[in-house]
Amino acid sequence: MLLPFFTWADHLWIAEFIRDSTWIFALLEVFHLFGLTLLLGMLVVVNLRLFGFGLKRQTLAEVASDALPWTVLGMTVSISSGLLLFVSEALKCYDSQPFFLKMGLLFTALLFTFTFQRRMTKAEQPTGWGRFAACFSLTLWFGVGLAGRAIAFF
Repeated sequence: MLLPFFTWADHLWIAEFIRDSTWIFALLEVFHLFGLTLLLGMLVVVNLRLFGFGLKRQTLAEVASDALPWTVLGMTVSISSGLLLFVSEALKCYDSQPFFLKMGLLFTALLFTFTFQRRMTKAEQPTGWGRFAACFSLTLWFGVGLAGRAIAFF
């Protein structure tokens, strides 16, 4: 069912261009990891504040608001470079269980971060549910990173 899509993506001109280049794939990986680092860095700051650690002079809402533009930038860089990395090896991804795990975790993490967790960061102080949300969020996002790294090995 998904094979025609993966085959189409693998045969795009940009996919062939990336595969034929000596340096573009490596450069895309650098941007992908930079975006992921920025994204995870901001999420760790917000989640630590949700736990009640650090930046106590600012409200939880202020910390989340200040981190949001950097979080979105990290996410934008990661997703755009990730799409280019994907098309360059789409057929490899089709046979990769870690790829599908990463996509499932990514979808869940994005949904959780921009719906439930976002509501919890509007509070003045961390709550019990906020602490649970922080733990769950970090688990999801680090799972995305670990599954992404596993794509190279499986």
